[in-house]
Formats: sequence, C-alpha cells, structure tokens
Amino acid sequence: MRLLWVVVALFLSIHTVYAQGSVRITVGADPYVQALLKLALSYGESPPELKFVYDIPTQKRAIRLLGKSNGIDVFWSVTSSKREKLARAIRIPLVKGVLGYRLGLIRKADVSRMEKLNTIGDFQSVHFGLRDDWPDLDIFKKNNLKVVSYPREGNAYEMLRSGRFDVLPTDVLDGVYLDTESGIQADPHHIYYYPSAVYFFVAKNDVVLYEKLKSGLEQAHSDGSFDKLFNRYFATRLKDANLANRKRIDLVNPLLPPSAPLSNATYWYKNNNEGNQ
Repeated sequence: MRLLWVVVALFLSIHTVYAQGSVRITVGADPYVQALLKLALSYGESPPELKFVYDIPTQKRAIRLLGKSNGIDVFWSVTSSKREKLARAIRIPLVKGVLGYRLGLIRKADVSRMEKLNTIGDFQSVHFGLRDDWPDLDIFKKNNLKVVSYPREGNAYEMLRSGRFDVLPTDVLDGVYLDTESGIQADPHHIYYYPSAVYFFVAKNDVVLYEKLKSGLEQAHSDGSFDKLFNRYFATRLKDANLANRKRIDLVNPLLPPSAPLSNATYWYKNNNEGNQ
C-alpha cells in the first residue's frame, strides 16, 4: 500500500502543471523568451497560461525551486554540466547560439591598432575585461587570453577608458548601439565566438512538461514559426552588427556540455563568415 501511495504521489507531482492550467515563470522574463514559451505550449490542446512568480532574485535559486510549491515550473539559462545535473534541460537552443557572439568594445584611439590583429594568437597581448561572475571569464582564460576581472558593481566603461584593459566583450545584440560619444566604440573589425546554448529547464521529475516543451519547440522549427519569431526580435539587430564582414575569432567553450546538439544546423544562427584561429 505504501508503494502505491508513492507511485500516486509521483504521478500527481508531474501532472500538477496541467491540472492548474498554468506554467509558472519568474516575473520580468524577457519578452522573446515569453513569446517562445507561449509558442512551444500552443501546439497542444488547451495551452496553459503563464503565471508570474515574484521574489526569486537569482538564477541559482530559480533552478533549485523548479517544480516546488513555492517555486516555478520553467527556468531558462545558458546551459552547463552543473545545471543539467540539477534540472532537466530541453536541448533546443532558444536564441540559436547568438549569445556566443561577443562584440568587443574598445577605445576609439585603438581602432587602427586592433585592425591589424587577425588570429587568436595576435590577441595574446590584449587584455580583456570581464565581470567576475560571468561564464565568459573562464572561457577567455581557457583560451589563454589575458583577463582582467571586475566586480558586479564595477564601472567597466570607466575601466576601459582608463586603460585597465583593452577590450570589453559584450552582447552582440546591444553593443553595436553603444553611444560612441563616450570615447568607446564597438570594434568594427572583429567578432568573438564560442558555442553557447540557452535552454528551457524543468524539474527532473516533470516529464510531462519536458515532453510538451520539447515537442512544441521541434514543431515550431518544422513549421517555420521558430525562425519567424526569432527574426522578428533579432534580425534587424544582427544585420546592424554586420557579423559577416567582421573577422571571427573562434574560442573553445569548455563549459558547454558534450550533449549540446551542435550537429543540428537548424538550431544555430549562421552568419556566413569563417572563424580565425
């Protein structure tokens, strides 16, 4: 009898989301992520609504509260082996690996000097500024590049202007729009790239929601809805970043689990330029 109750409790725990008719996520979620989550959930009958949860300030806390009564049902983040041990990852990249493209912010006075650098070996004398709690920090270090770390409350722009470091890698989607009146600008010649994947995560025992999201994302890729949504949010910004005409500096990402679907070309953004080793 005790075993029967355990089985019943487990069954109920993985079906709670659909009994309630809602999927809980953290408040303030990125609009694109919300839209993609709704799209993935829309392929079944009676799609659940999104319910926003407050008071989950950190990613570390969010992933540990997956499936809990006081927590959330879906979490999204750059993947890592540690996170894939804590939760069940739907291994379909949400932003097609775009967060692995890093645009370097540099001093205006250094534009000509930077133009002469062509391979990762040429960057051995360049100092990169990276926040001490960002995964980029370890990635750049593992590629034998000189790194200067700074705290979360540090003024990275001022450190770059004052010469504490030479390059400030930043999100390619936003860095291209930096106000150049500050004496800083986006490096017009290079783009740094390492394979990176942002996934949806659910609780380990939430097989039903896992299958629902996996199936929904696969169908969205098959019918073109995924790319349509992606382009609506990012096509203009990626075009403005002019990636195809920049020298791509490829970095190894030792933090990316070997389970990442790198061989499935439809999951990744392509900008038609070749990496430079």
